[in-house]
Amino acid sequence: MTSKHDNIDNIQEEDPEVTPPDAGDQAEQPAATGSSIEALLQELEQKTNEAAAANDKCLRTYADFENYRKRMQREIADFRKYANEQFALELLPVVDHMGLALKHAGESGETVQGLQQGVELVYKQLRDALEKIGVKQFAAEGVPFDPARHDAMMQVVTDEVPENTVVQVLQDGYLYHEKVLRHAKVGVSKKPDAKRNDKHKHIDVSMNE
Repeated sequence: MTSKHDNIDNIQEEDPEVTPPDAGDQAEQPAATGSSIEALLQELEQKTNEAAAANDKCLRTYADFENYRKRMQREIADFRKYANEQFALELLPVVDHMGLALKHAGESGETVQGLQQGVELVYKQLRDALEKIGVKQFAAEGVPFDPARHDAMMQVVTDEVPENTVVQVLQDGYLYHEKVLRHAKVGVSKKPDAKRNDKHKHIDVSMNE
């Protein structure tokens, strides 16, 4: 009996002591959760404000770009519309002098020679006006045929110059700065046919005999 009671006492002494939960710890958990939610709400508000600011900046940038695009379109349209303004201004004196030459010839009964001199003066002024904007005539006669500058309209049989040489200019060619504005229409040399020459020589010899 004594040993049985002793065993029970030993078991009770070996049982760990259970401590009841502290009421303060239970109160801290809701407080910590509330702080986390408040921090998340503040961060959400901050991000929302940043997104709104970025969207506003994007809209302003788009509006600025649209204004720039419309302004450039107006400037390009104006440039195309008035691109020839300076050229027109250069041609006005030519028109004036042509009108004066015709008026003077009609009033004074001017001779053909006098009218020719007036037309030559106007022609020179027109050439000068074209050169001011970069339009210049290029030499074609006497140079080798160049398809980049010349349009061959005919062949001229001759042995006085090398073959494929421009021997006649039917219409002048012009450059716009370094670019070919209009090809020159030309006649190109061609060597006489050797067989045909031999035939003519044979005929000439026969007639002489």
